[in-house]
Amino acid sequence: MKKVLSFFLVLALALGMTACGSGSGKDAAETPDLQAYYDDLMTSLGDNAPMMMEVTDDLVESMYPGLSSYTFNQKVLQTAAISAVAFEMALVEVADEADVEAVKGIFQSRIDSQVEGGAMYPATIEAWQNAEVIVNGNVVALIAAGESQTEAVDAFNALFQ
Repeated sequence: MKKVLSFFLVLALALGMTACGSGSGKDAAETPDLQAYYDDLMTSLGDNAPMMMEVTDDLVESMYPGLSSYTFNQKVLQTAAISAVAFEMALVEVADEADVEAVKGIFQSRIDSQVEGGAMYPATIEAWQNAEVIVNGNVVALIAAGESQTEAVDAFNALFQ
């Protein structure tokens, strides 16, 4: 019941964000606020939300080799503070449409590296096997949300409807 309620809360928040757009241009309606999505998702998880940390500086290249070479209009990079927890959000709006496929490849490589030995626990590997890379226009997302995977992906996809 709690998961269903959380899902509908995230969905309502996502739809509310897109419905309340300024309407001043096509980009405002098509590109949601990625930080707001992340914040709303984490809030909706309540006590089930893992402790997260921002991925910054040298850690970016360690986790996502090559990502620093690209320019982003928005960037949210968060990972669980404990390696035994498979929860990671990498959400970017790529400034140049030509870079979308390269960033998608970087995110997919992250998932592959975790599945092929980066994640050390059976439950963590299984969670990484369910992780997804989603592309919508210039937005590329890596969503690894463990037990909340379906809710996180559904809420993300709702941002673009």
